[in-house]
Amino acid sequence: MTDTTLYGALNSGHSFKVRLLLLMAGVEHRYVAIDIGQPRAERPAEFRAVSPFGEVPVLVEAGRATAQSNALLLHLSRKTGVLGASDEAGWTAITSWLFWEANRIGRSYPNLRWYRRFDGTGDPALVRWFEETAITDLDRMEQELADRPFLLGNATIADLSLAGYLLYGDDVGLDMSRWPAVMAWLERIRALPGYRAPLEIMG
Repeated sequence: MTDTTLYGALNSGHSFKVRLLLLMAGVEHRYVAIDIGQPRAERPAEFRAVSPFGEVPVLVEAGRATAQSNALLLHLSRKTGVLGASDEAGWTAITSWLFWEANRIGRSYPNLRWYRRFDGTGDPALVRWFEETAITDLDRMEQELADRPFLLGNATIADLSLAGYLLYGDDVGLDMSRWPAVMAWLERIRALPGYRAPLEIMG
């Protein structure tokens, strides 16, 4: 019986990228889906007891809980050697992208997706701001990916991090053909050994 448990949610790209890395690395684990539509106080006691911020994802290993998707990607990649770096300069480059994701595409696109797909009550000005920011972020990614297959040349957890929500392929009102390098990059991620689609593994 495994002593590793991941708590995630069906439509959480942050949870998806962590579970995807666990599967790609062959890490035996138990997956527990949390309904994040429930108020936090009503979520399962098992989850509330281990989630320091009341959010998904949370990874519990031998009784020790760790939260925040990019922290988990770093931890798991260093531990397993999968989609990591060969030297500290490489890890620094990966970490820079993880911080960029948290402040840019990992904020703009998921919020735009939420309001466009699940909650139509958002302030139109706020939704427009998320759209404009997502476009700026995708423009930046297009520039970075125009002349290389992955963000750092070879596939790393930086790619999983930035692609987490984009890999769902949802219609969020953006013409994704505007970013052909990004779309080709997503297909290269889908072709990586062990890749599984989000709705296949997050239910």
